[in-house]
Amino acid sequence: MPSFSSAHGLIAARKKGDPVLVFAIDIGNTTIAFTGLEPQFNEAGDRTSTSASTEKVLFQEVPFQSGLPSDYEICFMEKIPTQTGKDLPSFMEAAEGILRRNVSPDKKIVAAAVSSVVPACTPAAAAFAEKICGVSPVVVNCHCDSGLLFSDIPVPEKVGADRIADAAWAAERYPLPVMTADLGTATTINVVSGDREFLGGMIAAGVRTSLNALRSGTAQLPQLEPGYVKKEDLIGRDTAGCMLSAAVIGAAAMIDGLAAHVEEQLGCPLTLVLTGGNAGVVSEWIRHPYIHEPDLAAKGTALIAQREHAAK
Repeated sequence: MPSFSSAHGLIAARKKGDPVLVFAIDIGNTTIAFTGLEPQFNEAGDRTSTSASTEKVLFQEVPFQSGLPSDYEICFMEKIPTQTGKDLPSFMEAAEGILRRNVSPDKKIVAAAVSSVVPACTPAAAAFAEKICGVSPVVVNCHCDSGLLFSDIPVPEKVGADRIADAAWAAERYPLPVMTADLGTATTINVVSGDREFLGGMIAAGVRTSLNALRSGTAQLPQLEPGYVKKEDLIGRDTAGCMLSAAVIGAAAMIDGLAAHVEEQLGCPLTLVLTGGNAGVVSEWIRHPYIHEPDLAAKGTALIAQREHAAK
């Protein structure tokens, strides 16, 4: 197993050239993602991007906070079904296998965090992270050092950990105000102001969830998987085409419309960041300039882990 080193040792490890990792466990409604991230630093003081694609957008990246990474390189990411995480022995076996396959003994884990929207899985994930790190991991919530403010949220404790992780990295990495759209089981949208206030957002059924609801709630509509819709197939010519067009292009239209309404309310343009498993198929139809950051949640979870450990 890899060794653990406190976040205070990160600078020393960098000077020695020791390989370091931040370990993030992101528990979603469908899958649990285990991600090893290597902090990236640009000593000149400006950011570098290793994975975010910038389709339909030109932006000036913002200066990063001293001592924190300018980005993360994804060293590995593996997923297991969320159902597995509800059983501690099964979770431990799967998680240990992932680490054995991906992490060499010389790697130093400088921070670890769990972001979970499935409370039944959180104890197993936290226990595993503590086992490999030797300290209690950061469990992402509104009280963590995310770099966000929640003063306008009546009950910030009810804001999902996934939303906090998404918003934290978007606010740290991209120009404010920023709106994130995470297209997973649910489509979760977050808005962060120019002052890093988490303003709230919107939650809608995801693309796959919408298609599943049509199948389960009707007598004759078929079961469909999300997929790309060609420009010439905007107007569906059969039942399946109609369903897929509405689910995919409808999601894009919703995001475009919400972004326009939020910009009108804020009185200024915003940065739109897309992520989640269905972002690829939906982004083809989005008109608003956007950034596609597939690892938004993992990077946000890693950032919160490092901020928390650095504060200790």
